[in-house]
Amino acid sequence: MRWIGESVSTLVPSAAVGGDIVRARLAAIHGAPLPVAAGTVLVDLTLGVFTQAAFTLLGVLLLVQATGQRSFVGPTIVGTLVGVAAVGGFYFVQRLGMFGFLARMIGKLANSPEWQSLVQSGESLDVTVRTLYARRGAVIGCCAWTILSLILNSGEIWIALYALNLNATVMNAVILQSTVLTVRNVAFAVPSGLGVQEGGYVLIGNLLGIDGPSALALSLIARVRELGLGIPGLLTWQLIEGRRLLRERANPASE
Repeated sequence: MRWIGESVSTLVPSAAVGGDIVRARLAAIHGAPLPVAAGTVLVDLTLGVFTQAAFTLLGVLLLVQATGQRSFVGPTIVGTLVGVAAVGGFYFVQRLGMFGFLARMIGKLANSPEWQSLVQSGESLDVTVRTLYARRGAVIGCCAWTILSLILNSGEIWIALYALNLNATVMNAVILQSTVLTVRNVAFAVPSGLGVQEGGYVLIGNLLGIDGPSALALSLIARVRELGLGIPGLLTWQLIEGRRLLRERANPASE
């Protein structure tokens, strides 16, 4: 499901949130109760922002160590802290029961008993989210595995640097992975990060002594990987949805 979700977020112009919606939908299709499917994706998304912030700070520290330049450190840290504070606020309102509260407010505005099911769904989602956050070991493990996966993904950049006969070091690979991913996440509204990712590679590559054409080549290599993994992911998603639609048409009474 994560593979398909990442494929949707990367290749479909859905402001990077479409993949999370698809992940929740796929979990529900495969039998997970809707509150569990939505709550799991919501918690994973929230924790992902915190781990991405830590990875961003790691990249900034390594970039300062590698280049000695500090002019960009202040704005990057301030921006990261603002983002973390915003997500931290979102985390706390999740713990307070935001979905049940919103559902009750909508129910009062609608002034109809038919909205009671929405209130119950919101309260069920609140209970699920609290239960997930209460699993401290699982939460820490999720963050640890996410950080590890981000670092391991830098191996792709190291291979590209080596193939292009550039300064292929683990430090440079982690710096590029961290900073370019941060730039792309900041510009999440740009479909597939077109132009943003390329600009990030050129900018950070210049700081690391990589010329513009080589930095652009690194970005294009990353694009090829996105297409190579993303297109099969989209096709798999459509296959799952198509099979589900055929089953519903064949058994209309089961709906």
